[in-house]
Amino acid sequence: MYRPTSNLPSHLRQSSLSTSNSQTSALQQRINEKRAELENLKHLRELSAGLAGQMEQLEEKLSTLSDGTQGVSPSTLPEHRN
Repeated sequence: MYRPTSNLPSHLRQSSLSTSNSQTSALQQRINEKRAELENLKHLRELSAGLAGQMEQLEEKLSTLSDGTQGVSPSTLPEHRN
């Protein structure tokens, strides 16, 4: 197996390993941030779906109210006298 750092002097190998570890750490941090972002997006999707469902229910209720008022003719309403 080829190891590029095996032919380097020990102080350069340490530097190379340190750089590699910091890159790995930065990459792991980025992965963790993306996972948190994904969880937030999933939660937002759930909330959005709930809100969409509530809006559909509201639309149905408003439609029922609208249909109900159209079914009442003015002749059936009591006359308002002053």
